[in-house]
Amino acid sequence: MKSLMKSKSLIACLAIAGCVSVTSLAVHAADAPEPKVEESKDNMHDLELGSRAPEKFRRPEAALKDWSKRGLKEPAKESQWVKINDKYVQVQITNSQITEIVPIKK
Repeated sequence: MKSLMKSKSLIACLAIAGCVSVTSLAVHAADAPEPKVEESKDNMHDLELGSRAPEKFRRPEAALKDWSKRGLKEPAKESQWVKINDKYVQVQITNSQITEIVPIKK
């Protein structure tokens, strides 16, 4: 009878320990950062109106502050001019959509 009682206690303890460890793993998994794929110069797609520019061109430091000196019109609201390769590209900062492309005059 005593060994049966010890077995039930052992099973109960193992069940509780198992539940605690599983919930602990779930919490740690939720805290792990999601992997992010960084864009490289090699994966630049062809620029087309309506397509999306790489994420880095949405950042304020990518904006051309002297757009008027470069012969460009004022960017639309929530847009900015950026230089991508040999083109000036107007990019919406909210979603990276390309709204205008102007070749750089040489």
